[in-house]
Amino acid sequence: MKSTKFGIRYVISLSLVMLFACSLAVMLNSRSIKYSAVSTEASSETNAEFTVIIDAGHGGEDGGAVGVDGSFEKDLNLDIAFLLRDMLESNGIKTVLTRDEDILLYDRNVDYHGRKKVLDLAARLKIGKETKNSVFVSIHMNSFPQQQYSGLQVWYSPNDSRSAEIAENVRKNVVSLLQKQNTRKIKPASSNIFLLNRLESPAILIECGFLSNPRECSLLNTKEYRRQLAFSIFTSISEFILETDVDF
Repeated sequence: MKSTKFGIRYVISLSLVMLFACSLAVMLNSRSIKYSAVSTEASSETNAEFTVIIDAGHGGEDGGAVGVDGSFEKDLNLDIAFLLRDMLESNGIKTVLTRDEDILLYDRNVDYHGRKKVLDLAARLKIGKETKNSVFVSIHMNSFPQQQYSGLQVWYSPNDSRSAEIAENVRKNVVSLLQKQNTRKIKPASSNIFLLNRLESPAILIECGFLSNPRECSLLNTKEYRRQLAFSIFTSISEFILETDVDF
């Protein structure tokens, strides 16, 4: 565990430098950014104590929010999930994806008519409850009738105090590296956020930005910016692992 944490600490330090460079490149509208989360020193061992469940919201018939440019939330969520998975696994942290394709997770062998969303959420909850020693990270996009609203927002499960710690890590890193003007605070989930309300392990939901805001929607539809968001989440989870010595 100690050597794995040393490796992760090395990667975080390197990551912050690289993410700053990526952020600057996007602001300057420069050419494509090349990023590698792989470090042979950091990847030599696997952190067996943690599994990060990456939940790409929506999918299939449920497109989620629709951007001002016609883009679908479900597609952006899944791409960030893939990027985050690759960064975590390249640095020895196990992951599970609730979905790895454009589908809802309802059982096609039962009467799903009128129940697709309910069955989908139940399937995601089952993954969260059955995966031992897990941190649940749900990826979403926001939308609002008025276009002026923007900025990432993090919700956390009230059922495990460590959820707020991870959520604050995400907020802090995103504000520091990507969204200097973002004053949004982390918030405890109420009963209307189905998964966070029912999961007993550390769990957060990240609204990565507003697809209803033209500027933010444009950013979210660039690979570079999605990579930066994934990198911020990766760094936040890694910090949490470094700061805790208690097995789940």
